Formats: sequence, C-alpha cells, structure tokens
Amino acid sequence: MKTLIAFAIMLMGSAACAESRPNIIVIMADDLGYADVGFNGCSDIPTPNIDSLADDGARFSSGYVTGPMCGPSRAGFITGQIQSRFGWHGNPNQPLNPTHGLPTGIKTVAHWMQQQGYATGGVGKWHMGTTHDQHPNALGFDDWYGFLSGGRLYYPMDHPSYNGKYLRMKKPWGMRDMHHTMPIIHNQQPLQWEQYLTRELTDYGIGYIEENQGKPFFLFMSYNAPHEYLEAPEETIAKFPASEMTKIPGVKPQARSIYAAMVDEMDQGIGKLLETLDRLELSQNTVVWFLSDNGGMKRTSDNRPLRGAKWDSFEGGLRVPMVVRWPTKVKPGTVLDHPVTSLDIGATAIALAGGDLSKTQLDGADITDYMTGQTSDAPHDELFWRTDRKVGQKSGVLRVGDFKLIVQKNEVQLFNLKDDLSETTDLSKSQPERVQTMLRRWQELDQQSKPSYFESTQKGKNAYQYADYQWLKGTPHYRASEN
Repeated sequence: MKTLIAFAIMLMGSAACAESRPNIIVIMADDLGYADVGFNGCSDIPTPNIDSLADDGARFSSGYVTGPMCGPSRAGFITGQIQSRFGWHGNPNQPLNPTHGLPTGIKTVAHWMQQQGYATGGVGKWHMGTTHDQHPNALGFDDWYGFLSGGRLYYPMDHPSYNGKYLRMKKPWGMRDMHHTMPIIHNQQPLQWEQYLTRELTDYGIGYIEENQGKPFFLFMSYNAPHEYLEAPEETIAKFPASEMTKIPGVKPQARSIYAAMVDEMDQGIGKLLETLDRLELSQNTVVWFLSDNGGMKRTSDNRPLRGAKWDSFEGGLRVPMVVRWPTKVKPGTVLDHPVTSLDIGATAIALAGGDLSKTQLDGADITDYMTGQTSDAPHDELFWRTDRKVGQKSGVLRVGDFKLIVQKNEVQLFNLKDDLSETTDLSKSQPERVQTMLRRWQELDQQSKPSYFESTQKGKNAYQYADYQWLKGTPHYRASEN
C-alpha cells in the first residue's frame, strides 16, 4: 500500500512539474526597423500591443540575430546554431532548388521541444527549404500552417488587385515572383484563403493556441510582415497619410505609409494573440518573445540611430527590436543591456522545458537567470557572425565587450559601440593591436564554419521552376514527375 501511495505521489509530482513548464511563443517580424516600434521611439506607427510586451516584460537593448538577411537569420534561430557552422552562407534564392535549405539530418529547436513532450506549431514564413527533408513537419513541427518560401503576396494570386498578372505569367518565373507565389499550406496540403495574409496567419495562430491549451506548447509565429511586397488593406493604409509619416532619408512617404499599415496589421494580430492567452487563462504561464529577423529595409524602415539596414554588417542589419514577457518571472519594464542573440531564445526555451543543453550542441545560452534578474552577469563574452551576402564572400563580425570588429574581404573596421552606437568613427587605425587580437579571434572562430553547400543558381533559365510536391498542386509551379 505504501508503495502505491509513493507511486501516486510521484505521478502527481511529475504532473505538477509538467503543468508548471511554460508555454513558449516566439513572434518574429520580417524586415522590421529597429526604431519602428514604440518602445524604441517610433512616433508615426503606433505599436501598442508590441509595446505592451516591453512594458509588461523586458526589453533587450542589444538584441541580435545571426544574420542581416532573412534566410541565414531564420536558419540560425530555428536550429539554435550559428548557421555558417553547417555551411549556410548568404540568402537562398530559388525556393525549389533542393540545396537552398537546411541540410538533411539537422535538428531544430522544435525537435528538442518535441522530445520534452511539447506540442510544436509554426505559422507563416519558413524560407528554409521545400524538399521533403526540409519541410517543417520533418524538422520538429507537429503542425505547420504557412508557406515554405522566403516571401508571399499578401493576397491570393487571383485577387482583383493583381489584374490576373500572376495567373498569366510568362515563363520562366523570376526569383522574387517564385518566392511570392508559393501556396499557403497546412502541413502537406494546399489551402484556399481569402483575407489579408497577416490576418489569416493570426487567425490560425489563435486556433493553434485554443487547440493545444491543455498541454505545454511551443509556437513559432513567423509573420512575413512588413516584408515587401508592400501591400495592406486600403482602410488600414488610410490611417497613415503619406504626408504625416516621419521623414527618413531614402524612404519615400508613400512607401512608408503602406509599410506603416503592414506593421499596424501585425500589431493588431499580436494583440489578438495576447487576448487569446488572457481569455484561456494561459498568460501567466506563457513566455512570449518578440523580435525581427533582421534590420529593416533601407527603402521602408527606420533603423536610427543605428547605421545601415538589412544586408549590412553594421548594427542596423544585425541589432533588432527584442522583448520577452513572462508574468511573475520577468519584472515589468526591465531593460537589459548586455548583448543577447536569437540563439538564446531556443536554448532558454529548451532549458525551461526541462531539456539538457549539454546534449544539444546549441550555440545559444540559457538566459533565464539574466532575464529574471537572478544575475546581472553578461550571458556572452563574445559574439561571432559570418555575414556573407553571397556564396564565395567571406565577411563577418566579432563583438567583444563594447568593441565590434567588421571583417569584409581584406578590410577591417573597428567601433566602440558604447561611445559610438551609430558606428561613425572607425578606430582600426588608432587601435591596431586590438584589431589584430580580435581579427585572430574571428579567424579562429571562423575555422568552425563549413563551406557553402548551396549549388549555383546558374543552371539555365528554366532551372528549379517546377516540382512535383503534392502541396504544389493547383499552382503554376507544379509539374508531375516524369519518372
């Protein structure tokens, strides 16, 4: 009898432990400017719901991603590894090119969360390959609703606003049009949809939370807003007259107006997700992260006071808005200044789920103690990047303390970010010893990088225009296999 009682107590303890493990939601924007959220000073685009995460949680003033463009940044985040270490360099150009995605056999953060008994879901943009081995379902996601390419039109291809353009495209398709016309799928099945895409993704995210509320879940809300193409509902654009938009060098007011509407739609969607957590009484036990996948585009966004934009190794390409909310654990209104990286999100999630990070080979750190105020120590002594824009280049960044070294071909630049956040003054000539020390260290870390496995895209004008995946059926990109 005593044995049965002890066993029952053990089971109750295990159940209580499982129930106490927090849900994890990671909300990732696409090409959002550093200064395009209220908590970073934006004045022309209200973001009350995103700002509420910062007000109720912690803001990372030095939050970084692993690459200044979508593909490498997302590959780093989802695998929890510096992507150059498995040979990912630059942005994948052709969505149906089998080499332009994650390598076969790689594990993801979702895999590790699955192993800890979490339900794993993803919504929105993938951009990490389209083969069977690169599909989210093969890479740790129980459920995926979205698109596998690097972008998407915000309405179906037959929407009246396109005047039939995408229904009578001449072949071959260009890279941008290929990416932006992949179908919306639920796991392996293409689906019909009608409303503005940001709203569609939000609705599915809400449904996922409702369906999985009874167990711990990991949800990757991967919005493609405000990535180009610039599209938004007319009534939302009307809220942001071009004449009232902030004047930003290189940004046309009309483009800024549409971009603002896209950010607004995403912010409204995030508000609905947060309301769902409140309605289901899940907020207290849910960790919600928000960040952008890289810096904003030069022609749409405001990254000031940072220098540069998407594609750049300057802060404007790598430093992004980043916040975390965890009620009762993270003190509201906290500002954390030590550098952290998107790699830390996955590592922290796995640790909170009960996983052993020593068995994962992840490059991120568990920053639970840092974000909850249990320690003020910096999570990292140094941060390393490979920032190649194209295959064959060799460029990167090393940050050690306040100093940042940029390596590009045979040139280097050195900046003190504490004194010069806008990277206006190159110190490489005045501090040659520091440059040599940091350059040697960057080269040492870069020895862990593998050569790119992306195949050349120059294989003829019809290369990778079609595939026979079932989820492509009904699109201009499907062609049955001849085998």
